[in-house]
Amino acid sequence: MRVGSLEKFYPGPPKAALGLASALAFLTNRPALAHGTAPHGPADLWHSWQADPLVTIPLLVSSLLFARGTWRLRSDLGRFPPGFGPPQVLCFGAGIVLLIVALLSPLEGLSKLLLSAHMVQHILLIAIAPPLLVLGKPEVAWLWALPESWRRGLARQRGTRSVLAFLAPCARPVPAALIHMGTLWIWHSPALFDAALESNLVHWLEHVLFFGTALLFWRGVIKARSGREAAAGALIACFITLLQSGLLSALLSFAREALYHTPNTAVWGLTALEDQQLAGAIMSLPMCGIYLLTGLAMALRLVTPRRERRRHLPVPPSSLLKQSP
Repeated sequence: MRVGSLEKFYPGPPKAALGLASALAFLTNRPALAHGTAPHGPADLWHSWQADPLVTIPLLVSSLLFARGTWRLRSDLGRFPPGFGPPQVLCFGAGIVLLIVALLSPLEGLSKLLLSAHMVQHILLIAIAPPLLVLGKPEVAWLWALPESWRRGLARQRGTRSVLAFLAPCARPVPAALIHMGTLWIWHSPALFDAALESNLVHWLEHVLFFGTALLFWRGVIKARSGREAAAGALIACFITLLQSGLLSALLSFAREALYHTPNTAVWGLTALEDQQLAGAIMSLPMCGIYLLTGLAMALRLVTPRRERRRHLPVPPSSLLKQSP
């Protein structure tokens, strides 16, 4: 039975799996390293590494600041403070590596040709790298990478506090989830998808908005530790995100025709409809699974007695601003 028929909506047939497997197989068969854009075919996949300074420079600067701040924090205090240590360093490092895979590896070039690869990239930018970076608490290390006078000035600066107070409502779990949801649905419209394929600037803006709103969402959810009200808000936010992700994946998977004008997918062993169905399945399984597990964790936190949680609460990063090395 043909994959694109009405009897089979999800991309489970061997043809779809073989097309994706053949594309990924060249990642290990081509030893060359070069910079490029979208590959013309599977044989060119390994040659499509990116060198976008808009990506490489922020990643390099943030990583160097994190490393310097972590070293100073450990050497000046003589120990890691509560709530920041090797687990946070590992989380931040893993998040940076995943951003490199999503934005600089051949996956970036492949995402311009296949909607399924585009969806894998989005999962890395939305559901995997952001929570790892938030768990890594980079704001703590970045602050300690600054000179002591700058760090103390930030703690006292009224303008910084005013900006944070203005942005605080948007960082709450439910508003952050709604902002993130709106961004996803707007950018998954066929018109904006085609525009992102044709313009590097639009494609870059799409990545920034996806990643930025995802950071806002995950920060609101992960930081929801104080009280039952915060945990309940995080649970609602996870449910909203899970629901909208399921609806969007169903729209991609159950569509009767291809909604997006992707380039020649036949080179990769897929029709446009099969590629879209595969993208819907990729979105529904790992992404929705991440939101479901996070929601269950929030529900567990909601029913856990507060005095048991209090023993595991870390020192808030704001207190580190006022400590002198």
